Amino acid sequence: MRKPNKFNPDINSESSTLMKESSAKSFVLEPTWFNRPTCVVAADLIGKVLCRRLTDSDGVVKILRARISETEAYIGEDDAACHAHAGTRTSRTEIMYEQGGVFYVYLTYGIHHMLNLITGPAESPESVLIRAGYLTDNSDRLQDEQQLSTDKQLTHLKQLAGPGKLTKRLQIDRTLYGQPIAPIADLWVEDDGCTPPISLRPRIGIDYAGEAKSWLLRYVWTDHPSLSKK
Repeated sequence: MRKPNKFNPDINSESSTLMKESSAKSFVLEPTWFNRPTCVVAADLIGKVLCRRLTDSDGVVKILRARISETEAYIGEDDAACHAHAGTRTSRTEIMYEQGGVFYVYLTYGIHHMLNLITGPAESPESVLIRAGYLTDNSDRLQDEQQLSTDKQLTHLKQLAGPGKLTKRLQIDRTLYGQPIAPIADLWVEDDGCTPPISLRPRIGIDYAGEAKSWLLRYVWTDHPSLSKK
C-alpha cells in the first residue's frame, strides 16, 4: 500500500445531500454547501479542489484543478475588514447580500482580482477569500505554461501562493461576479475527501481594520509550502 504523504494524502469520498458525484472519488459542491456559517466554510474549504474550465490555445477544453491551502473569512457588517462593514452597501458589494453560493470578484490596486465565495444566508454580507492553493497531480495543463521555466509553471508550489497570483494563473476575473459556484460558470469546487491539518492565523493586509486585524480568520493548511504567508 502506498504510504500517505501529508501534502498529497490518500483520500476517500463520501456521499452527502449537499454534494453530487463528479467522478469516482470527487464530488461537486452544490451552491447550497456555501449557505453555512462563514468560518465553517472557510475551514472546510482547506483541502477542497478549485476547478477552472478553460479553452487552451489549441482549442482543447482543459480543467485546471487547484487544491485550496489558504482562505480568509470576512464576517459581515461588524467586521472592519469586510467590504460591507457598518452597512456599506454599494453596487460593488451588493452581491455580498445574496444567499451563499455565488462569486464576488473585485479588482484591488487596479491590478489584482480577488476571488471571494459568498457564504451564509441572504442579507448577511459575508464571504471567504481564496488566498492560495497548488495544482493537483491529476490537473490538466495549459500548453503555453508548460513552455515556461520550471519555477514559472503551474506545477511549482508557489505559482498560486497569493490571491492575485491565483486568479491570474487560473484566468479568473470580474466576468464571474454574481455567477453561481457551479460548473455552469466554468469555476466550481470539488470534494475528494482530503482533510489536511488546519491552523488559524490573523488575516493579511488589513492594518486599517482596528482590532479586527488580529482576529484569527485566516485558515491555512498547517506548514504547507504553497501558502502565501505562514
